[in-house]
Amino acid sequence: MNTQPCSDAQALDPEVVEQAMLWMVRMQSGLSSQDERMACQQWRQQNAEHERAWQRLNGIGQGLRESTHALDAPNARQLLNARTQLSRRNVLKGMAGVAVVLATGQAIRQRSLLPSIFSDYATATGERRSWALGGGLNLKLDTRTTLDSEVLANGRLLTLNSGRVLIELSSSASVRVATPEALIRPAAGSSLMISRGLPGAVSTRVQLLHGEALVEQAQGQRFELSGGWQQAFGIDQAGPATPLTAAASAWVQGQLLAERMPLGELLAELDRYRPGFLRCDPAIAPLLVSGAFSIDQPEASLDLLTKVLPVRVHTVFGYWANVLPA
Repeated sequence: MNTQPCSDAQALDPEVVEQAMLWMVRMQSGLSSQDERMACQQWRQQNAEHERAWQRLNGIGQGLRESTHALDAPNARQLLNARTQLSRRNVLKGMAGVAVVLATGQAIRQRSLLPSIFSDYATATGERRSWALGGGLNLKLDTRTTLDSEVLANGRLLTLNSGRVLIELSSSASVRVATPEALIRPAAGSSLMISRGLPGAVSTRVQLLHGEALVEQAQGQRFELSGGWQQAFGIDQAGPATPLTAAASAWVQGQLLAERMPLGELLAELDRYRPGFLRCDPAIAPLLVSGAFSIDQPEASLDLLTKVLPVRVHTVFGYWANVLPA
């Protein structure tokens, strides 16, 4: 199976791909106006490279099944928006034996599918919630996130235990955010995302949408971040600062944007939004995927993958899912 980049994909301008991602998120958000849809169509027609980038994000490109035509945008959206009819409450009814039920209960506890009762703010699997804390401070928690808040003599302190949070501050708001790896001090008027413990990462990642932030590691080293940049921090080391892409904040609108992402990584991210277990066969994990996928309806996203990649999904009791070669 060939999983190497094709020459057409290599020729695409990263800035054009970025613009295509922004258009796709807007078009699939369900909030686009007629004028915006017309503007998107005009953008696609302006340049052949614009259309190529758009089609790549619809799943046309490297690793697609040659015998399967890629879905056009309307069909892809219809598929992504199709609500699964599976009732999670009925899944366990078909399981025979007390041992199976007990094992499932243990697995649920290990996966932390329910928000922690010990955290001030928490979200369950597949849930995203927003809070206004007053004083011009607004939070949006991603799936499986736990966060604590306390007001001290020197201001409010948020402690991110796990997951991802979007923090928006008014021009007069102030807050500090602590993780085991770092203390983040965003400037008033800033908007940033902070994550910890996401797939493939054991560190804290700070992503500045706009504004400024000062990051102090647990060992005392300090870093400054500006809008449009991101950086990962460990206890005593830090990764390089890199530009922030449109894909980083797509989760806020219920989207997962993949740009030449290995299938294994994409499934690891979808797994965070899906109750149960989602596994990828190592043989197909390197396949490169480009497209926009719904995190609100991960089952529909899995279905879409089977339409555009040589893969199949084997599901047991609607809970355990394995993505295998077709």
